[in-house]
Amino acid sequence: MIWTLIILAITFLGAVFAIGYFNNKSIKQFVENEQKKTLLEIKKIQESETRKVVTPIQLQAYERLVLFLERMSPDNLVLRCYEPTMDSKLLKDVMVQNIRNEFEHNLSQQLYISNEAWALIKNAKEEMISTINAVFAKEEQNITPTGFAGKLFEQFAGKKNPLEVAQDILKEEIQRRFA
Repeated sequence: MIWTLIILAITFLGAVFAIGYFNNKSIKQFVENEQKKTLLEIKKIQESETRKVVTPIQLQAYERLVLFLERMSPDNLVLRCYEPTMDSKLLKDVMVQNIRNEFEHNLSQQLYISNEAWALIKNAKEEMISTINAVFAKEEQNITPTGFAGKLFEQFAGKKNPLEVAQDILKEEIQRRFA
């Protein structure tokens, strides 16, 4: 009888231990799953909050870069830079410096656009400066600022220039990102 009680006690203790062990394991797994769910929810909230901050900044970057490209177009550039007392060399120098200054002002915007779009913007800037310098070099040194501007306009007449290509890419990107 005593052996029966001992066997029953050991069996009971073994059963309690087994139930406790599996219960502990289940509880531990449940707690770990809940922690994972909580961490995922926190991450989603953080991403949502980040998007609330970053999205307007990204939109502003696209706006600023489109404006930069628009300001670099020959007609806008000449209108903004020309003064009646200028000669054509000074006009050329002021336009080139204006492009460089605006580009430097917008350098940080590259963080918010694709590498492809940024490369196109840099290329458009360099091509615009190169075209301004080439038109000036090709024409007589005595060309009037108005004549110089006219020759510059002729360079881009009737063809899609790099500024427009870069603007189109920026517009496509913004539509993909925010549509």
